Amino acid sequence: MTVASQPEGRLFIDGEFREALSAQRFDVINPADESVVGTAADAAAEDVAQAVAAARRAADESSWPTDRKLRQHCLRQLQDGLRKEAETARALQTAEAGICVASVGTHVDAMTDDMSFFIELIGTFDWETNFPPYELMGLRSLRQVRYEPYGVVGAITPWNAPFMTDIWKINHALTTGNTVVLKTAPDTPLTGAFIARIAHEYTDLPAGVLNVLSSQDKAAAGEALTGDQRVDMYHFTGSPAVGQRIAERAASGIRKACLELGGKSANLILDDAELDYALPYSVGMCMSNSGQGCALATRLVVHASRYDEVLERLEAIVGALPWGDPRDSRNIVGPIINANQLDRIVGLVDRARSAGARVIVGGKRAEAEKGFWYLPTVVADVDENAEIAQNEVFGPVLTVVRYDGDDDEAIRVANNSRYGLSAYVQTADPERALRISGRLRAGTVNIGMSFYLSPDTPFGGYGISGVGREHGLDGFREYLQAKTIASPAV
Repeated sequence: MTVASQPEGRLFIDGEFREALSAQRFDVINPADESVVGTAADAAAEDVAQAVAAARRAADESSWPTDRKLRQHCLRQLQDGLRKEAETARALQTAEAGICVASVGTHVDAMTDDMSFFIELIGTFDWETNFPPYELMGLRSLRQVRYEPYGVVGAITPWNAPFMTDIWKINHALTTGNTVVLKTAPDTPLTGAFIARIAHEYTDLPAGVLNVLSSQDKAAAGEALTGDQRVDMYHFTGSPAVGQRIAERAASGIRKACLELGGKSANLILDDAELDYALPYSVGMCMSNSGQGCALATRLVVHASRYDEVLERLEAIVGALPWGDPRDSRNIVGPIINANQLDRIVGLVDRARSAGARVIVGGKRAEAEKGFWYLPTVVADVDENAEIAQNEVFGPVLTVVRYDGDDDEAIRVANNSRYGLSAYVQTADPERALRISGRLRAGTVNIGMSFYLSPDTPFGGYGISGVGREHGLDGFREYLQAKTIASPAV
């Protein structure tokens, strides 16, 4: 896989590629070797305003919100174009996000295929539903409920899975008849520009329906986007702190905000867990994407009767985990996205060690001439209230908490978190797993060797993991408003 010598990095506004009004660009750095992957246009508030104006005009003046056949046609074109250029998309994920080629197909190919669920919903969703007569105050009325798009969606995506989150927000917003202004993450802007190029070259999307921005200063562009009253709805994936700021900004004008905000997902290893399966799976679900995933199983909650055996096995499994060049298909763990994030991981593990936790394996920067690397790590003997047990690390670090007692205690420890994005249960008893799952405060629960993510079921969190849902009918309706129309029943 190769990336073009000069990948597209311009802004895409009103159906055209253009430089930022300032003419400024910034370098996009490969986290594996610190080489320059490409450059991206550095949008400022004025560029954001132009993109919102284009999206507003398309929402108000074009047929996009009402022409379902056109929407289905254009999004099938987009899907076909992405399939044809999948090699470039995969290479971009590895180059600018450091995603290992061993898992990049999940990010690109599977997510491109999954577009079909929402594209097909355009034709099968009940956009209008008629209700029989109802009498109140002497008036007999027929009612019709219609679902209509909000209008302009401001979408803001993170760096850890750029293709995945970019295409989710674009596809979800556009299939429901909204127009979109997508602001990409500063570390991974080239993926968004790539999708815009596919839309430009392969589809009949009307001008202004899709707009894609990049900016080195995520706060400046984000503040401009969330402060623009012409935007009707925001959909954000990222940290709780930024999500709260977006919710506060959206409250001005009473605009909708859907927020997917990370997690510290508990993985329960019960006393009867089959460790031959549970532990390799658990390591994979923590270390996938180098641990840089919001719903990964990063907090292992282990029954005391299995604790020593679990640690012994984890030392062997994680210690042998292949890491390094993400272009090498043998490697599971790749680089950390940037130096600041690497420093944050170092600080969290070092403070945990100083507080009495025990590093079983890893626990330090990896030796490399270039790039941002941290060894796959297991931190054991962690108090359930410790910083590293309560905060998202976003790196290849597995935190292990011991519990004594029955299932009530396991559930209490698992729920001892402000987060609630996902949870995992390892037991040989399926009925026990279902009972426990019903009591876990998380938006998704994974029993045994399973994983929640699919296009037809909702994904979202409890607590500070966010509000709203992506995927499934629930995710489709997030982008729609319900209107009731009453007329006389004759």
